Amino acid sequence: MTAALALDNVEMVFGGLRAVGGVSFEVPEKSIFGLIGPNGAGKTTVFNCVTGVYAPTRGAVSFHGRRIDGLPAWQIADLGVARTFQNIRLFGTMSVLENVLVASHRTSRANLFDVVFRTRKHADDELAMRKRAMELLEIFNLGDEAAERASSLPYGDQRRLEIARALMLSPRVLLLDEPAAGMNSAEAQVLKRQIHELRDRFDLTVVLVEHNMQVVMNVCELVHVMDRGETIAHGTPQEVQNHPKVLEAYLGKGGEEPARVTAAASEREKPAETILSVKGLEVAYGGIRAVKGIDLEVRRGELVALIGANGAGKTTTLKAIARALPVKAGEVIFEGKKINDTPPHALVSMGMALSPEGRAIFPNLTVRENLEMGAFTVRDPAVIARGFEQAVSLFPRLGERMTQLGGTLSGGEQQMLAIARALMSQPKLLLLDEPSLGIAPVLVDQIFEAIGRIRAQGMTILLVEQNTRRALAAAQRAYVLVTGEIVLSGDAAELAVDPRVQGAYLGEAVH
Repeated sequence: MTAALALDNVEMVFGGLRAVGGVSFEVPEKSIFGLIGPNGAGKTTVFNCVTGVYAPTRGAVSFHGRRIDGLPAWQIADLGVARTFQNIRLFGTMSVLENVLVASHRTSRANLFDVVFRTRKHADDELAMRKRAMELLEIFNLGDEAAERASSLPYGDQRRLEIARALMLSPRVLLLDEPAAGMNSAEAQVLKRQIHELRDRFDLTVVLVEHNMQVVMNVCELVHVMDRGETIAHGTPQEVQNHPKVLEAYLGKGGEEPARVTAAASEREKPAETILSVKGLEVAYGGIRAVKGIDLEVRRGELVALIGANGAGKTTTLKAIARALPVKAGEVIFEGKKINDTPPHALVSMGMALSPEGRAIFPNLTVRENLEMGAFTVRDPAVIARGFEQAVSLFPRLGERMTQLGGTLSGGEQQMLAIARALMSQPKLLLLDEPSLGIAPVLVDQIFEAIGRIRAQGMTILLVEQNTRRALAAAQRAYVLVTGEIVLSGDAAELAVDPRVQGAYLGEAVH
């Protein structure tokens, strides 16, 4: 089968960061092709190299046999390559119809003279373009909203409007960057059907980047999997679902936490009181309904894991609990008190601390000063001193680097500092967001060993973690999120061997 799009050893380097490292694949003509991988895999960077946003550092991108790498974006679009964006790029103050007409320049037959003097040719041309734009809007059930401002549409409709605008370019290859992001299950089902219909109706080749694996595995004929900028698997949905490297990329490597079994048995003998209760939690921001009415609880003294694929809503849930994001609906109850409207800084005084995704340390402060910032609610010098002792005991490297600036630490050392800083406030509940993200395996072992020790000392922990196997090995109970909804929950040891967890990450192929 002829390749509509081909990448040959494409590499993209930003400064010292190798975001894409020698990726090669061919997209068969009129196929639906999936490009997937965990956060930071380089998927959107590949899209940007194909569409002219970036010129690849090296390698070749070919469209129907013609080299297009290095061409400006407008010329690549004129050749017949259209795309949507991970973050919606509509013109919010323009109407729905005008947003589609923006992309009509390729089909226009009128010249400057016709436009200036409003000739018959211009009038006929304008009428034809509006007719085609309305036909595209009708395909996505947006015809009745043609005169509405684009920003007034619901999030799912805005996603579909972006696709309609891309189709106005009359492309031969359509690149969709996370088209199901923020959609509910029903909307995602409609999208799957529409992608097939669009491919067949317009003779398109579709390349799809998507975190919703149910969409990918049910709509794509071939799937290319990346991790950390490199290819790890390529094949049919069924082949990549069970590929060892794909499972490792999405579920992580296994880990042991011997204390977990003993602690879990103790808890079964004597149930602990609930310290955190989340009921019907809904969170929306930027038009995205990211968390859709979830319930969870954390009992005193246990470690609970919140796991799920990219875009599932895990970090959003933690941020809502910590009041870093507003709660749209539902309740968050901490130690018997509803905290929906409690200021974030007050939660620290109440006994809740967050070690955020990305660490968020103060790069221009020393390790000691970063730790002192974590203790700003503590007034007793003896308690602060014990906090420093605990930090050094858990992470000896921090003791060696007390006078070093936080920004000069390695990624793993910064993660240690972020956890130790959160502990300085002597919390009753510790929220850990992706403690292993972007860290070398040897340091991941050290961090999970420290988490086990913190837990053994009686700390209550709610853990969000990309390495599912390590998280389930450390936890007593776990919740599995899929596109903002909890689909599984229960004993962590049982979930660790439950095939439905893999399905939640990688979907189920139905070809």
